[in-house]
Amino acid sequence: MRFIPDGPKDGRVILLTLILAMTVYLAMVFGTLAQLERIAGARPFDLRPAGYSLDDAATFIAALGEDGRHLYLWRQIPLDTIYPALLALWSAGAIRWFSRTFRPAPRRWFGAAASLAFVAALFDYLENILILWMLNTAPDLIPAVVRAASLATLAKSGSTTVVSTAVLLSMVAYLITRIRRR
Repeated sequence: MRFIPDGPKDGRVILLTLILAMTVYLAMVFGTLAQLERIAGARPFDLRPAGYSLDDAATFIAALGEDGRHLYLWRQIPLDTIYPALLALWSAGAIRWFSRTFRPAPRRWFGAAASLAFVAALFDYLENILILWMLNTAPDLIPAVVRAASLATLAKSGSTTVVSTAVLLSMVAYLITRIRRR
């Protein structure tokens, strides 16, 4: 996977990807997602790591109204189309970069975690597609679509948590390795 930076000089590319990812993330969290929460009085689908029911989805979409649905469709979803790819590239690159000096066994484990970053992005994209479907078919929500969207949200949240933990562990292990070598 050469498109993932992992060489000793690739730290700058990884840092740039982090800056871009965090810029989009902050625009979503303090911008569109915060606005959606203010409008509807409830957390948007993207911020419900435990999922949601058909009633939750119907209530949220009804509370959004036309303006809120427009904001979700034309501002939040476009931002959330950029973010998963940036997050996956940064996470996978950071894991690979920090674990490059490890012995083969831990390096394989971290390699699997780096691959999971792209799986998390796929779940995020699936969640976005299903949210688009729900927003465009409301108020006539299809129960199977809501269940699938909720499952995609759960899978995205779970896999992102595992990847974030792997990033943190690889950073800590890297620092410990560097300190021991001194």
